[in-house]
Amino acid sequence: MTIITICLLVSIGQIYLAKGIVAIAMAKEGKGYDNHHPRMQQSKLTGWGARANGAHQNGFEAFSIFSVAILFNLLLEVNFYWLEILAMSFVALRFLYIYLYIADLPKARSTIWTLAFLCTMVMYLLPILP
Repeated sequence: MTIITICLLVSIGQIYLAKGIVAIAMAKEGKGYDNHHPRMQQSKLTGWGARANGAHQNGFEAFSIFSVAILFNLLLEVNFYWLEILAMSFVALRFLYIYLYIADLPKARSTIWTLAFLCTMVMYLLPILP
């Protein structure tokens, strides 16, 4: 279960990795980071800063279904072998996804997003697979 816990923690960290990149983009703007109205400033970002913000927001979406899939499998006490492989694959793919999003490689990004999503969906099927 240690690998599963680490994957959950790393997945949370990925959300805030992207947020850190957003903060860098905000700080590089003319007036610097606006801590009074950060969401307003984020909405005005362009280029790589806007894409980092998109990666940050998508991280919350991906984490919600990933974490529930993990908990679902833990509750049903499935064999951890495949769960660990899928969880590690998901985490690795999400690192690549963040990079591809910020680097503005949309086709590759969408492919990686799909693969990470499929990892999560297969987790939901693990309890019924032989």
